[in-house]
Amino acid sequence: MKQFNHVKDIDDIQVPHREVMNGRRVYVTPNGHTYPSITSILGAQPKPSLDEWRKRVGDVEADKIMKESAKLGTDVHDLCERYLYNQNLLIVNDEARSVFNRLRFLLGNIDNIVGLEIPVYSDMLKIGGTADCIAEYNGVLSVIDFKTSKKAKKEEWIEDYYIQAFFYSAAFFEMTGASPEQIVILIAVRESFEVQVFKKPLKEMDTYIGRLVEIMKQNPQVIKIG
Repeated sequence: MKQFNHVKDIDDIQVPHREVMNGRRVYVTPNGHTYPSITSILGAQPKPSLDEWRKRVGDVEADKIMKESAKLGTDVHDLCERYLYNQNLLIVNDEARSVFNRLRFLLGNIDNIVGLEIPVYSDMLKIGGTADCIAEYNGVLSVIDFKTSKKAKKEEWIEDYYIQAFFYSAAFFEMTGASPEQIVILIAVRESFEVQVFKKPLKEMDTYIGRLVEIMKQNPQVIKIG
């Protein structure tokens, strides 16, 4: 098994800590500021297609499917994290192991890992979040996100993935002065053996951060803490 190298460049960087406040995940910065999570901000957007699907299958079935999907995503993410930490893989259900194995060969493109599950925050945007992985991908410093999906994604469907990852990149730069050069989204597709790779260069950051600011303006209630 490949041994992944971990660098210690940010060991002395102060990171926010996560708390749950009024049922919402928030991030408390080293200076004592409390910020909403990037996932809660993106999740506040209207989702008409999801609402239509829920009406079609019913709330009970929809909740069951979403719970199962979330559990699978967590299991696959945990396997990726242990693999990149050079640890023995846990025994999990067959589907999670199968989905992970599709991602595994792409994880070999990762090295010189700055961090996994890195809590980050931005005082400029007043948001916090947790980046899956910041490391070199094929030799290029990248923000790397691991995803699972029932079906293959078209790129126009994953704007929120890009917004989320570019937020991590912007926050990481604000905290450390180091700027990842690209975004890499790895998606393991459950219904096939396909693994999708989507990339965006640093030069597109302003577009996606601008879209994030628009979302915050359209949903001011999600920014309020307490």
